[in-house]
Amino acid sequence: MRPVERRSPNHNSRGAKKVALIVLHADAGRTDAGTLAWLQSSESKVSYHILVGRDGTAYRCVPDDRRAWHAGKANWMGEKDVNGISLSLAFANRHDGIEGLTGAQRATAQAIVAGWQKTYGPIPVTTHAQVAPGRKTDPEQMPGFALADYV
Repeated sequence: MRPVERRSPNHNSRGAKKVALIVLHADAGRTDAGTLAWLQSSESKVSYHILVGRDGTAYRCVPDDRRAWHAGKANWMGEKDVNGISLSLAFANRHDGIEGLTGAQRATAQAIVAGWQKTYGPIPVTTHAQVAPGRKTDPEQMPGFALADYV
């Protein structure tokens, strides 16, 4: 699967940090185009490595070797620079219980995660809610993914 390039300016160097985690997000955008426009705006200061549209199209916003700005204030196993150690995969859907994931989104995401795990090894998959508990609740449910347990 080859993602469509839709580059975001919102990223920087990982430095010496290695990829050790995949963080799943649900976006709150009402449309895929609106979400992409926001991610491509330097004003937003937000980005994901890949956004999966409602129809299953994958949009690459930040190259894997760069640090996307997706997790904010977060923590994973004592690491506070979650952006520096992770790859981010977001779903274009409203995570407020109104809109679930489509079958196409699940299939695309599973292929992307499998590809990343082939490249980077058996790194854990978690959610924004797990790395930012009490601050974030997305995504609420991730059927089809074996999520790492971390509290």
